[in-house]
Amino acid sequence: MTEKRNDKFMENADGERYHEPPEDYYLDDLEDGYWDDEGVDGYEPEELLDRVKGQPPHISGYEELERRRGRKRAPRKLTRREKKAMKKAEKMAAKLRKEQERAERKAEKKQAKLDAREEKRSAREERKAAKRKPKQKKSSSKNNSVKVIPAKGNHVKSSSGREIGGKTQTSKRQEKKAKEKRLSAQKSIPYREMAKDGICRVQEKYYSKTIRFYDINYQLAQNEDKNAIFENWCDFLNYFDSTIHFQLSFINHHSNMKEYESVIQIKPQNDAFDDVRMEYAQMLKNQLAKGNNGLVKTKYITFSVEADSIKLAKPKLERIESDILNNFKILGVPAYPLNGVERLQILYEIFNPDQTGFNFEYSQLLKSGLGTKDFIAPTSFVFKDGSTFRMGDTLGSVSYLQILAPELTDKMLAEFLDIDKDLSVNLHVQSVDQMKAIKLVKSKVTDINRMKIEEQKKAVRAGYDMDIIPSDLNTYGGEAKRLLDDLQSRNERMFLVTVLFLNTAKTKQNLDNAILQTAGIAQKYNCVLRKLDYLQEEGLMSSVPLGVNHVPIKRALTTTSTAIFVPFTTQELFMPGESLYYGLNALSSNMIMVDRKKLKNPNGLILGTPGSGKSFAAKREITNAFFVTNDDIIIGDPEGEVRQEVA
Repeated sequence: MTEKRNDKFMENADGERYHEPPEDYYLDDLEDGYWDDEGVDGYEPEELLDRVKGQPPHISGYEELERRRGRKRAPRKLTRREKKAMKKAEKMAAKLRKEQERAERKAEKKQAKLDAREEKRSAREERKAAKRKPKQKKSSSKNNSVKVIPAKGNHVKSSSGREIGGKTQTSKRQEKKAKEKRLSAQKSIPYREMAKDGICRVQEKYYSKTIRFYDINYQLAQNEDKNAIFENWCDFLNYFDSTIHFQLSFINHHSNMKEYESVIQIKPQNDAFDDVRMEYAQMLKNQLAKGNNGLVKTKYITFSVEADSIKLAKPKLERIESDILNNFKILGVPAYPLNGVERLQILYEIFNPDQTGFNFEYSQLLKSGLGTKDFIAPTSFVFKDGSTFRMGDTLGSVSYLQILAPELTDKMLAEFLDIDKDLSVNLHVQSVDQMKAIKLVKSKVTDINRMKIEEQKKAVRAGYDMDIIPSDLNTYGGEAKRLLDDLQSRNERMFLVTVLFLNTAKTKQNLDNAILQTAGIAQKYNCVLRKLDYLQEEGLMSSVPLGVNHVPIKRALTTTSTAIFVPFTTQELFMPGESLYYGLNALSSNMIMVDRKKLKNPNGLILGTPGSGKSFAAKREITNAFFVTNDDIIIGDPEGEVRQEVA
């Protein structure tokens, strides 16, 4: 090891020279081979490492000298802003720390509750398993011998293949049963209780009631009558305020044609006119096949309110029911409220379209121990596919109507309901508070005006005419102003509307054809029918008349725009008993079968232009009465027109 004196001294920034270091201060350079396996100055390497451990790092004399040369700068004082920021950061850190501690305590409490609940459940299952376990009978040692084979994971299997010590077959079966108990078709049906009087507790504080109403002649009426019906329907919609949610349901389903064939059937009377009777009956069957008499169309309105209990909800629902029936009476529409059994029958027919004969009484609940859902639920619900679902043996799909047209016509809903398929159309309507609606529209008008100003500023900076702005702003601005004027000066309200279509069929091909036919009608009126992808369960449960909308897709419409979905088309006349054939409905092509003796006024008068078939109509009614009834027929014929036929 050679010694090299460190004599390279310089002046510092102040011109001061450094003092000469002591004599024993050298820069040491290690020679090759100095550090070897024998250690340093008699120390072994391991002993030297032990002595060095825990000591501060060694600083050479040169490094110490360089440190002495520099000046220590006084620490800079923090500014007022920096101090304020540091205090704010400390407060925020303390607040976050408290929130974290609070969240941890909450999570610990929740986990403790879950653990206690799980312990109770496991203890309960063990007690049940102990009760179900039969007493083991003593048998021979040969039969009781168990061959124990160690398995992976410290599990032990018996010779029969069952595990002992790990997850046993019993625990697996219990878990499977518990999972099956949690998932059931009954739990998918979104209501809790159905009372005898028809009040349904859909949710915890949500109650609903349903009214069935019939059709009136609207499409074939004169323009004055149409306008009167439309204005009354607008007043009907304006009755509902923001506290009432209502649902209009139109259900088309095929019924058994034997019921209609029994009405038109003519029994033989064993006389000389039986051949003519059979020929006339065949003509009626041909007319029945032309129309849609096998397609049953029913219309319902379901309204729901929020209340803390059934005692508070019942008077509200009864008051709303009375007002709705009075409004229907003004429109000339027959209507009546449904009880619990009738509402359950509607749900049964929707969930089980192929089955008939719903036999249910509330007395069966006490005897059987079942709930109302057990009588209406299908065998299963399968929602695997995102665009379709399976309900028992029936395939279905739910779609919503995307309204894009600036104007709609009152014929659109009638065309949807004329489809000869199993179809359910549901309109969920929620009124918006008038003040909130006006405030919302005013804010939109303000936003559009602000966008116009921004566009005008851009135009001025770019050097072109400031009146040149995007056409969309002009269009939307004008529509928003008209909407605001309607809400403020006319008898208009704002509604949030959701239109849902439920198509069902037995096969995938028939379902696709039905959806395509429905989408074609929507496209005809400049609207789009879109499937509820991955919302099929919510769409299905929103398509039953319970008064709750589970689909978050809504369209804001005014009273006039909502009333364009007029639920009235034409009144059908198909009465059972000794009914006579009077022709076909001009709009639906269905048969008109009427027993005039059951009407309020049984008298009749045939009017028409010359040659329009008045005499033929009279002769046909006389013949029909002769074939079907035992009534006496008295003919007054001063002109002698039917003397030859009667003779």
